[in-house]
Amino acid sequence: MKHVELSRQQSLRIGELPEDYRVVGIDGREPLVRKPTGQVLRVQPNGRLTAATMVARRRLAERRAGNGSSGHVGPEAGATVVTRESSVRV
Repeated sequence: MKHVELSRQQSLRIGELPEDYRVVGIDGREPLVRKPTGQVLRVQPNGRLTAATMVARRRLAERRAGNGSSGHVGPEAGATVVTRESSVRV
């Protein structure tokens, strides 16, 4: 099982997100969250939310479809995003 430890700012930002936002993947050390509208956002190390790139969204979709893409985005065999307060399995 892979663990990704988040920065303090990333942990705080994820903790502040509304309940209907979901952590859906990981791109390097940056978690990806999906808004209820379907938009995918990246949580940068400074805690800032930015729109995920087209490449990150495509790799996430490929991972979800079981394509086995070699990219680092998406759920990786039970990857866990570790925050200071809790962990979120993706």
